[in-house]
Amino acid sequence: MKNKERKKIREYIFSVIAPGTPLREAINRIQEANLGALIVLGDLETLKDVKAGGFELNAEYTPQGVYELAKMDGGIIVSKDIKTIYGANIQIQPDYKIKTDESGTRHQAAHRLAQQKGCLVVTVSERRNKITAYIGKERYPLHDISDLLVKSSQAITALEKYSLAIENSLVALSILEFDNMVTLYDVIEIVRMYGLLFEMSEELMGYMTELGTEGRLIRIQYQEIMLNKEEKFISLIKDYKIHNKRAEKIIEEIKTLNKEELLINENIVNILGYEQKKLGLDDIMESRGYNLLSNVNKITKKDTELLVKEFSGVQSILLANAEDFAQIKGISKQKSNHIVKSLRRLKNRSVFERD
Repeated sequence: MKNKERKKIREYIFSVIAPGTPLREAINRIQEANLGALIVLGDLETLKDVKAGGFELNAEYTPQGVYELAKMDGGIIVSKDIKTIYGANIQIQPDYKIKTDESGTRHQAAHRLAQQKGCLVVTVSERRNKITAYIGKERYPLHDISDLLVKSSQAITALEKYSLAIENSLVALSILEFDNMVTLYDVIEIVRMYGLLFEMSEELMGYMTELGTEGRLIRIQYQEIMLNKEEKFISLIKDYKIHNKRAEKIIEEIKTLNKEELLINENIVNILGYEQKKLGLDDIMESRGYNLLSNVNKITKKDTELLVKEFSGVQSILLANAEDFAQIKGISKQKSNHIVKSLRRLKNRSVFERD
């Protein structure tokens, strides 16, 4: 199964059983009472050939109701929208020929049923007090909330580290752009850090999804750290890619690389469209100007595209005066003066930071 499909399944699972959801409230009560449970999300008609015994309820769903029903043996069938309890004390009898590596009758039945019917099945282990979700062949043991909070805190720290490294590298890159001294290796290093940032971001998003309402503070911190990161990355890629592939597409390809793959220069070089045999890591690269112009406030994306299209590279933009900018259709005289002053300030700041 592809990563995107797994991600969708995980998002669905945690939208149903993350802390703060009605089903999780019932599960928490079951755990607190040291009970076991097998909860199936489906309907009686679909499950009629794999169930036996028990009784039909067709009652309104309540967490307390599910908790009380868990005191009996057998499975509990709940509607997919978590609105109705269809039945309880039901013996789940999926095809025993379906392979499962689970131990324990409850977990084996859950895993086989999930594969046979494609429905979401949740088990609560009475002995280990663990929650496991099954859907299709996939199995997702849920983490303890306290463990998730620790892992999320560690991920936030790593994310802040990568974010700070990127900000410092972008400042250094701007200095090199003013001096026309950017090398292919400089570009690779920043792209690599963005890749590591987004890989950690993906891991943290998984934790936040599983945390549900318990992850509000983590989510706020995450949003602050990731503010404008995607836009800045797009500008960087637009500056240094050499083929016609959209920057967003290139970024998606970068995001598919794992940590080990990101450490290999050739992987990043190939995605950017360069041939390493024809271009050395120390060769000079000229920016198109997207990253530099992103630091000029009061100009739109449309203005940036006009400027990049008009000039052949960042050095031409830096050498232009207000009159040159004003000749571009769509760039007013007032905006031209503002661009020149802003670029001058950026250059002065880069000289100061260099010293």
